[in-house]
Amino acid sequence: MDLDVVVIDDDAVVLFLHKVLIQKSSLPSNVNAFSNAGQALEFMRQRSTRKNLLIFLDINMPDINGWDFLDYLNRLSFSKKIFVVMVTSSINRSDRNRAEQYPLILDYLEKPLSKQACEELYMKLLPLL
Repeated sequence: MDLDVVVIDDDAVVLFLHKVLIQKSSLPSNVNAFSNAGQALEFMRQRSTRKNLLIFLDINMPDINGWDFLDYLNRLSFSKKIFVVMVTSSINRSDRNRAEQYPLILDYLEKPLSKQACEELYMKLLPLL
């Protein structure tokens, strides 16, 4: 699968857990984990591979939150496809509605991720790549 995976979450325990769950699923196991969105943006600007990108993104983070990150992504140009999965503890319906306004968003999941959710995402991604 021509795909790199990025996980962005300011909670170190959640970041570790999500990385492990993704690696145990059918998704590619080359997971790049970042505790803040600024680091992830810099990685994306500098990355040498030109694979499609699957990003697991937290909403509520200090400095650059998930919404700001998505706005930055919309302004950048990439040669490959980008898919974003919002992974949040927010049960706010307005967050889910807001997520639907971003074309890059593939799915909206509540924390924590599960192996089953990763498997379902894998099946959703296959026809898109």
